[in-house]
Amino acid sequence: MGSELFCDGARSCGLWVVVIWALVLVVVVVVAGAGSVVAARQIAEPELITQVTEATEERRGGLLVDDVHLIESLPGGPPVSYSMRSGYITVDEKAGRALFFWFVEADVPGDSASAPLTLWLNGGKCLSPGCSSVGGGMLSELGPFYPTPDGAHLQQNLYSWNKFSNLLFLESPAGVGFSYSNTTSDYVTGDKKTAEDSYNFLVQFFQLYPQYANSRFYIAGESYAGHYVPQLAALVLEQNKAASTKINLKGMMVGNAWTDTDIDNYGAIFYWWSHALISDATFKGISNECNFSAVGPLRSATDDKCTEYVDDASEQLGSINIYDIYVDVCVSSHAQAETRHFGKQVETYLNRPEVQVALHANVTGLPYRWTDCSDIVDYSYDDLLSSILPTYHTLINSGLEILVFSGDVDAIVPVTGTREWLSQLPLKIKSEWRPWYVNSQVGGYVTVYDKLTFSTVRGAGHMVPYTEPARALHLFESFINKTPL
Repeated sequence: MGSELFCDGARSCGLWVVVIWALVLVVVVVVAGAGSVVAARQIAEPELITQVTEATEERRGGLLVDDVHLIESLPGGPPVSYSMRSGYITVDEKAGRALFFWFVEADVPGDSASAPLTLWLNGGKCLSPGCSSVGGGMLSELGPFYPTPDGAHLQQNLYSWNKFSNLLFLESPAGVGFSYSNTTSDYVTGDKKTAEDSYNFLVQFFQLYPQYANSRFYIAGESYAGHYVPQLAALVLEQNKAASTKINLKGMMVGNAWTDTDIDNYGAIFYWWSHALISDATFKGISNECNFSAVGPLRSATDDKCTEYVDDASEQLGSINIYDIYVDVCVSSHAQAETRHFGKQVETYLNRPEVQVALHANVTGLPYRWTDCSDIVDYSYDDLLSSILPTYHTLINSGLEILVFSGDVDAIVPVTGTREWLSQLPLKIKSEWRPWYVNSQVGGYVTVYDKLTFSTVRGAGHMVPYTEPARALHLFESFINKTPL
């Protein structure tokens, strides 16, 4: 759900899968155990893995003299005034597990280290977490450019979030994108290992680049990052209590976030009915006969009835874009060529050998092509079904700045479910529901609570920065600069 091919709409996973998925798992494409809080665990603070040259380790005033991650130039890319870095950081030396990242400096006057630093995480696809934040966030949503339709060049994104923040895109867990492990069993994974690897990555990143160690740090993401982001934030807070090197975490933001299976799945069905996508009878039938807390309808005496109503929903939804219900699906090769969408041109660009050399990617010669969503990651279904609400109870009392946002035309992890799980948290309203504006138009609606802020983004689908880039940029700027929408 963090990296969907918008052009293909609901058919990108097969309509039946989409129905079941949004029905009872809507598992964050665009991704702990049973709602336990990661923060309770202690992890040994990782040692800096030696994977840089002696020249790289030499520092002057905190800046690396010879940075092996520095991107000298990007094939087909426009000239830019800021620096970028990419490559690998090993998070488990014994297993040979390494995560790939792409870092973009803030395009601001003066020293980029004075700007905030934002880590962006994408989610997964078709009931399985494992999509790339490089293919999604960096090259399709909020990064400084995206590929041309032929995948040969890069165009500037006028609404890139690096106008206000340094950006860090991480391909996680191992097996996603260019990230890999030399231990095959590492590809069987879940929320706990994903959070731990991401934390170990961050510790080493800030050791390698100490000029950013004191920058205000934010964790952001969408879809199944509704699991990734809160759990990583909780782990950072817990580790900061004892770690010699503390991460300067200030806040987190999640969009159309998969959070609680039962609530989010019912929210999807209610959204379909309230937006005239399915009939009254189908809505009532699914509501009465199906189990919303598991992947797929409950196998029980009512199974046949549930399946019947799900089949009805599949037919009634028709060929729509389930991630952005008011956008037409592509019906011709010409339309597809004219539409900037996830997948094809990004895959073409990142599989060019000269691009991989420039990015310091695929240095081990992976036995497969880069793809936006992984076919080798085997993610825990127990984690997919777990609720993150217990983690939120910890986070909202930690003092973190928290923004929850929802594109209001997403039908896979829709605003209806998000509003319902927010109502389960002990929050008090400070500022009532009101509109906010961009270019004299309503950009969305916002409610400010005592411990977090919730905002909709008008006209945005599942991937908000992709579907409404100007409004998403305004939302982001307001959040990190602590200014009212």
